[in-house]
Amino acid sequence: MYFINLLSVLITASLLTTASATPVVRKSLNPKFLRTRSPLSNAAFSEDWPTNVVMVGGSQTYGFWVPTDGTWYELGNIECLGLPAYAIGDCNDVTIDQIGVVAGYGPCSFVGNNGYSSTLDGDAGDGYYTVGPPQNIMAAACGPSS
Repeated sequence: MYFINLLSVLITASLLTTASATPVVRKSLNPKFLRTRSPLSNAAFSEDWPTNVVMVGGSQTYGFWVPTDGTWYELGNIECLGLPAYAIGDCNDVTIDQIGVVAGYGPCSFVGNNGYSSTLDGDAGDGYYTVGPPQNIMAAACGPSS
């Protein structure tokens, strides 16, 4: 018993003497992406990710591109860039509470998995529209209908 106590004290003491006294400060990977959400803009995405639709889910903002040919696209086949985490994933995997269309790329229509259906014009200054209740957006079509 005495040996185990002595061994644990020695291990603890050796760990304390080898530990760094300098704290590690983690800086944000993308500080420029912390921007005001309204009016709607693709400015945060345009350099890295082509974007004409922006969705908000919790503290994340998701940008993605829907072709403007009027065809319906399953969002499980389109990848979103989530900011500020800078994570890429399928667009239908996240719960969305607001959605908007970047000016000049509308109208866009959306269908959710819990009854949400809407067409947004994407006029300048429109901002975001509430998705109620919050849900996954499953499909989208932008541009004139075929």
